[in-house]
Amino acid sequence: MGIWLTASVAGFMIMSTIGILLPAISAELRLSPFQQGMLGSSAYWGNLVLAIPIGWWASRFSPKILTSATLALGTLFLLAQSFSPGFAVLLLGRVAFGVSVIARQPARALLTQQWFPQRQVVLLNSISNAMFGLVVGGGVAASPFILIALGDNWRATLLWFVGLFGVLTVLWLVFGRERITAEYRQRLGSQDVNVLKGALRYRDLWIGGLGFVGATMSWSSFLSFYPTLMLDAYQMSLIWSGGILAVGIFVGGLCGLGFGWLVMVSDQGRTVLLGTGAVMAITFVAMTLTGSLPVLVALTIVNGIAWGFWPVLYSVPFNLPGIRPREIAVSLAFIQMSSSAGIALGPLIAGIIQELTGDLRLSLIVVSFASLSLCGAGLIMKHGLSSRPAPLPEPAPSATGD
Repeated sequence: MGIWLTASVAGFMIMSTIGILLPAISAELRLSPFQQGMLGSSAYWGNLVLAIPIGWWASRFSPKILTSATLALGTLFLLAQSFSPGFAVLLLGRVAFGVSVIARQPARALLTQQWFPQRQVVLLNSISNAMFGLVVGGGVAASPFILIALGDNWRATLLWFVGLFGVLTVLWLVFGRERITAEYRQRLGSQDVNVLKGALRYRDLWIGGLGFVGATMSWSSFLSFYPTLMLDAYQMSLIWSGGILAVGIFVGGLCGLGFGWLVMVSDQGRTVLLGTGAVMAITFVAMTLTGSLPVLVALTIVNGIAWGFWPVLYSVPFNLPGIRPREIAVSLAFIQMSSSAGIALGPLIAGIIQELTGDLRLSLIVVSFASLSLCGAGLIMKHGLSSRPAPLPEPAPSATGD
């Protein structure tokens, strides 16, 4: 599971470094602000349309096979981006890479149920969130140095990522395995006839998805445009602005462990969402209004603490009463689709506002308030925030269909 999570967060790290590479890409390809926003969000476009169909279809396959195939395809799509002759091919390459990442997610749901009891799921997701902070934060922090070392060559930087992803693919092929228990077979055998309808019938799943949309809108806008804002407004180098973003991601990963433990022992998920949503909006706005490095470091640390909400909301599908293995896989695909919707919309909306107003700072301030969606999710969700095990339903009599 550790190898799988490392490969997974490495994919998100590669998608997240676009803000660091964007100035060099824009200079070579002469991109408009709207095109830059398209490039920043494009890795998540396919997820908006395909996340649920792929989650339903891919959940039929062995997690070992599914993970191996999507890692290999992701490596090829990265290679295509590094040799792209223009904007269109680069855009398509990022879309395809994003689809390979989302297609891998059903394997996570199945492997989690094979290896961990329900009460430990939020803790596993907290560890995953910590790994996300370490790998994505480390990647965002290191990418300016890699870019500089390679002569500001964004293509060579992508080739470096190709090598990294290739190594992770080989590691999974060698060490990845499954654990099929009698209990897992029983849960799989009790599957409802209509997996898709069974997964999407839960009200709390939709509420959790909307919570993710707003939070990731704010985050992706900053990831794509914050380095440019700080460079233009305060002449802050990409190394420093990338480092500021990386610190927030790193802190968020570690704080997810604390929030995950809190929810596991006390079921305080609602309080976590209410507090983190408000703190996130305030700190995002404040980060656009100053060029003081000490103040920015303090703000990004507080903002990172707020991002500790992630494993709490991501665990919602596992907590829904009566949900079954493949339904959890589809539900996680829905959560991933919601997250991708926010990530895709954020840079696009920020780019449009900048194009209309000519003010990048204003566009980031506007999008910052989208993270208040977490407060809404915390207020109206009923069952999805509790990690107490739900009773296993009786097996359905016709459990052979989809």
